[in-house]
Amino acid sequence: MRELNWNPEQSVEMTVLGDAARAGSARILELSGKRLRLAPGIPLQTGAAVRLAWDGQLLLGEVLDTNPSDAWIEIHHMMLDAAELSWQKQGWQR
Repeated sequence: MRELNWNPEQSVEMTVLGDAARAGSARILELSGKRLRLAPGIPLQTGAAVRLAWDGQLLLGEVLDTNPSDAWIEIHHMMLDAAELSWQKQGWQR
């Protein structure tokens, strides 16, 4: 089974999804089971849906808790080798 590849202070691209969509960056501080602690570069609200991407990995999750210095995200979906998807490189073919 593949595992999430990350390092402490790993920089990631973060997008808040939905009506209040916005993008920025964040740093991964800690991983614990299905939860990820981030130092976000943009304000987050509890309950917001987020997309995190780095090094061919893609996570979709929900903001569980926030404070001024960090936020906990619950991971709902992971794609660990998105860089290997050939349809992204060659375009969608029917």
